[in-house]
Amino acid sequence: MNDAEPFVLTPIDRLRFMVIDDDRAMLELIDAMLRMVGVGSVMKAANCLTALNVLADQRKKVDCIICDHSMPNMTGLQLLQEIRAARYAHVPRDIAFIMITAHGQEAVVKAAINLDVSGYIVKPLRKDALIKAIHRAFAKPIALKPPEDYSGVALPPDDA
Repeated sequence: MNDAEPFVLTPIDRLRFMVIDDDRAMLELIDAMLRMVGVGSVMKAANCLTALNVLADQRKKVDCIICDHSMPNMTGLQLLQEIRAARYAHVPRDIAFIMITAHGQEAVVKAAINLDVSGYIVKPLRKDALIKAIHRAFAKPIALKPPEDYSGVALPPDDA
């Protein structure tokens, strides 16, 4: 993300978020930050598989996923790749997706960019960085590539 990009404010009071993190303290922190700024709603999941079960419920609409990268069973990058590659019919391929990670390793950042991540935040998480990432994610719609392009993106090892 470039600081020279125009900054567009998004009305977030109607937005619905899905926060995914296996660290309960981080999950609660992100939830509290979002509620402090008055978002529409927040759903939480301790891992990507639980999140997918919630997202499968057509009555529960989500506008933005905020997801940790390093998690057991399925990483945030794996989830993003599967969404962009149209693996889940019930999740829009162009959903805003903000990745949160404890590190900014080049391989992880590069894969996230190739998967058209909407935002990327390196911990420690600050409320202003989270809000800025949300506004930027909604200010710039994704120009989706064909699903097979996303399927072909090489992901770094889980410990990257």
